[in-house]
Amino acid sequence: MRVAAYIDGFSFYYSCFSGRTKGVHAHLKWLNYRLLCENLFPADSVSLVRYFTAIAPSPPHDPDQANRHSTYIRALRTILDLHVHVGSFSRSKREVLLVRPPAGVSVRQTAFVTQEKKSDVLLASHFLIDSFSGSIDSAVLLTNDSDFVPAIELVRQVVGIDVGVISPDRTVGKELSKTASFAHVLDKGLLFTSQLPNPVVDAEGNEIRMPDRWQRNRHPADG
Repeated sequence: MRVAAYIDGFSFYYSCFSGRTKGVHAHLKWLNYRLLCENLFPADSVSLVRYFTAIAPSPPHDPDQANRHSTYIRALRTILDLHVHVGSFSRSKREVLLVRPPAGVSVRQTAFVTQEKKSDVLLASHFLIDSFSGSIDSAVLLTNDSDFVPAIELVRQVVGIDVGVISPDRTVGKELSKTASFAHVLDKGLLFTSQLPNPVVDAEGNEIRMPDRWQRNRHPADG
């Protein structure tokens, strides 16, 4: 069976490498998503893997963050049948409500808000196009974002193929569980067995090395 996989990069990152799990899995960011999908479906043919992300502007405390992400994307683009789709970020002024305003400061303030754009729409669009083209027998979304529920419903009802959800989070959202053909939580042990080589070599023979900070994270004693 031909399986197409669609990876929600931000859902995956914040579920596996940030927040509560960061200390456990931060050293595994050099991840080969195609190999991960093959490990998830060893009895099937993973015909297509699409990874959706956007490069966030580097914050003042970490000026090299965007460079690390760009290096990783270059490495992923060397992998056969792994397609990387990059959205963008926008910055705009918004009225916000402060959760804990200091004494004498109004709750309502104007702030610059940075938002990721396009990657979710890109994922849904490619998922629909691939499904309606008849080039895949089944699909799986690696996400825990319920915004994809309408697209999953449409593909299952109209195209009639199975669409699964594998959540990189600790649970699967109720709406996703109810809508998908199958849904379960990602086995985090597969992160260890699905790493890219270091270095990766591109078609021109250039070496792409894991960012130094990520390498240091592989040795917690080094900070």
